[in-house]
Amino acid sequence: MKGNTMETIQGVFHKYVSGEKGKKIILIAGIAGMVLILLSSFWPKSEATKSKQETTAAAMTTSEYTDLLQQRLASIVNSIDGVGKSEIMVTLETGVQNIYANQEQKNTDKSQDMTGENTTRIQERQDVEQNVILVDDPEGGEKALIKTQLEPQIKGVVVVCQGGDDPVVQKRISQAVTTALDISSKRVCVTKLSN
Repeated sequence: MKGNTMETIQGVFHKYVSGEKGKKIILIAGIAGMVLILLSSFWPKSEATKSKQETTAAAMTTSEYTDLLQQRLASIVNSIDGVGKSEIMVTLETGVQNIYANQEQKNTDKSQDMTGENTTRIQERQDVEQNVILVDDPEGGEKALIKTQLEPQIKGVVVVCQGGDDPVVQKRISQAVTTALDISSKRVCVTKLSN
């Protein structure tokens, strides 16, 4: 049965391909394939490429982190009733810390010596070699693969605003900042903006 089916398929294929119409179909199919290959460069990038770009975007410098944090805090603080115009400064205790992926290779040497009657001395030496895993950089070079990126620790926040002399506004700002950044109120200073 399989043989008959295969012969039937081959017969139908040969019938369509051998004629002038068949050659046109094959030519059109070939051109369509090339067009699809050309258009594939315009299609959205694969998940692996997106993931690589997200990893690159996630790696930010300390100053970029500080700027982003100050912008977000300004957005929150400016929406509090009674604040008015405000300026915010965030200081960091540590910068952005990257933990790189390592490849560990262990070598163990064991030796056994006979030191005398019924006495054996065993020596063991272990060497551990750690190498940072490198990946291809989009610019053509290589860079270390970041395993984890630790956010900087916040040293303090200063909020200078028009309503900074009002104790109620000060308390609202302090609560908002300490909650947003998970820091103690001792690290937050709210004061009035000079005219």
